[in-house]
Formats: sequence, structure tokens, C-alpha cells
Amino acid sequence: MEHAENAPHRYTNPKIVFLILFIATIVEVGATLAGVPRNLLVPALLAISFVKAGLVALYFMHLRYEKLIYGLIFVTPAAFAILLMTILSTH
Repeated sequence: MEHAENAPHRYTNPKIVFLILFIATIVEVGATLAGVPRNLLVPALLAISFVKAGLVALYFMHLRYEKLIYGLIFVTPAAFAILLMTILSTH
């Protein structure tokens, strides 16, 4: 029986991840310059930033290939912080 640690990893091309991060940044800047209303802009920017931070952590910090708990340690406080910032920015 083969353990998960011994299974071969399928690596993602970092250029694809970089391209996704670049496009997300262009969308963020474009939304800001387009004059999107603030009550829509702030949650959208927070969501995009959360996705970008997740991609950086998963692929460039190699959390994708670690145990699930390490990813949850990153995601849980980040999601809570985004929730709080969204709630505070709408009032």
C-alpha cells in the first residue's frame, strides 16, 4: 500500500499561475479606474485579493503539496479577516 507522501506530485507551471495573478491585478486596477461604486468595489477587491493570496500560498509557497491542515491554517483567518473588512466597509 502506497502512502500519500510517496505519491508523485503533479506540478503546475508557475507561468500559468503568474498569468492568472497578472490578469487578476489588471481586473483590480480596471475596476478601480472604471469608477465602480464603493459598496461593490470593496468586496470584489477583497475577494480577488484573497484568491491571489491563496494562489501565491498554494503554488509559490508549495502549500498545495502539503497536508490539508496547513492550507486550512492559512485560509481560516484570512477568510475571517475578509468577512470583517467587508462588514466594516459597508457601514
